[in-house]
Amino acid sequence: MEQEEKTSIFSTPAHLWDGIRQLPGRLELWENEVVFRFANFQQSHMNLIIPLHEIEKVEEFLVFDLARNGLKITGADGRCDLFVLDGAADFKKAVKMQQAKNAA
Repeated sequence: MEQEEKTSIFSTPAHLWDGIRQLPGRLELWENEVVFRFANFQQSHMNLIIPLHEIEKVEEFLVFDLARNGLKITGADGRCDLFVLDGAADFKKAVKMQQAKNAA
């Protein structure tokens, strides 16, 4: 029997940002989690995985006070991850919609 290959709900090129360095990769929204896949570690198991139920806040921010293409994901434990991507508002909306769907 052939197994159906799952695809992400939303996927876009992005950078994980620590305020100084930007690490390239791909930000993906799945049914129960947000995953950042590092471009430079494609052959490894190294990914950032944030379960949707642990996300307390998703907000856009200005990068270098110029462009609103920053996305901040804050967990219930207070930890946060910063991403730089085109379409930050669209990704934020998709995360909130999926959280609402999962809560229903």
